[in-house]
Amino acid sequence: MSQGNQTVLMYGPIRVELSTHRVLVQSSPVHLAKMEYRLLCYMIQHTGQALSRQEILSNVWHSPPNVKTRTLDMHISTLRKKLGLCDSLETVFQIGYRLRLPNQKEESQR
Repeated sequence: MSQGNQTVLMYGPIRVELSTHRVLVQSSPVHLAKMEYRLLCYMIQHTGQALSRQEILSNVWHSPPNVKTRTLDMHISTLRKKLGLCDSLETVFQIGYRLRLPNQKEESQR
């Protein structure tokens, strides 16, 4: 996962310090496991994009195509709880997940 020359990722009150692997929510540190951290960075880097489960698994876990696993769902659930992303980290029906743009209101279900 390439971050270029960026040293900090920001999403609302969440600050990810790439050089130290620190995650802060409203200036308070939050401990994330290695894969939670990688998933958060990937989702922030792709804010606003609907990402397929396979795309996330391939780019974060380096899983081979068509792997059937629930690990992504568990990590998404954990990030929602730890970082208060219940309204922002949304499930995209039959696609995967999207980290909604900050201040974007929930879209109506189709």
